[in-house]
Amino acid sequence: MKDIILKLENPLDTFLTSAIKALDISREITKNIDSSNSSLKNDGSLLTEYDLKVEKEIFNILKNTEADIITEEVLGRENNREFCWYVDPIDGTTSFSKGIPLFGTIIGLTQNHKPIMGCIELPKFQERFISINNHGCYKNNLKVNASTCKDLSEAMISYGSPQRFIKEDMMDQLRNIDKKVWDSRGFSDCFGYSLVFDGSIDLFIEVDLNPWETIAIESLSLESGAGFAEQKSKNGKTNIIFGSKPLVKETADIFDGDWKIK
Repeated sequence: MKDIILKLENPLDTFLTSAIKALDISREITKNIDSSNSSLKNDGSLLTEYDLKVEKEIFNILKNTEADIITEEVLGRENNREFCWYVDPIDGTTSFSKGIPLFGTIIGLTQNHKPIMGCIELPKFQERFISINNHGCYKNNLKVNASTCKDLSEAMISYGSPQRFIKEDMMDQLRNIDKKVWDSRGFSDCFGYSLVFDGSIDLFIEVDLNPWETIAIESLSLESGAGFAEQKSKNGKTNIIFGSKPLVKETADIFDGDWKIK
């Protein structure tokens, strides 16, 4: 990945080097793990020893950069700096704990609160997505682009757990969209998100996400040529739609509400 964009200026070049090191160590820790014991967190999600192990190793790398760090689990550093990392050490912990390979690491970087870098590492598939502001989106060193599908009737879409949509009172709209599309699948978490950036699927809808997920997704979306829309969830988190630009707008209109399209 890095040898494709050597003309990056610092500090962006340093940030990219650090991000790649963090993704490398995440892959090394998790690639051969087939399942793991887990415990239940207060928010109802799962936690494994590997979430904490990966988070610690990534933190130890990123702490050497001139940026704040916000992570999903326990570590962090916030000093109101210009740059800030957002880290989800294992996205898809439920899948990871049960030996389902649809998990990975998500890392995002902001500058003055604007996403400028996004990374998704999929250890079991040996796939890595990296986006950099004004430099595009790459999958394993090759530049990729999102779908340009113009009609929901021709689109394959995916979305997260229906339970989340029920909590957001968005199931009726989701069913309406399902009736309009060519096909819909339940590809989960970062694996599902990544399918948008190389055009494998045309649209993804997810609700009630945290910034350690959405920062990277926004960067990867925009740099791959995808549209991206967001609104606040009932819990004060973020609902997002990303994929083909025409489909993002149409889908946001169906869901209604205060969507910000980028």
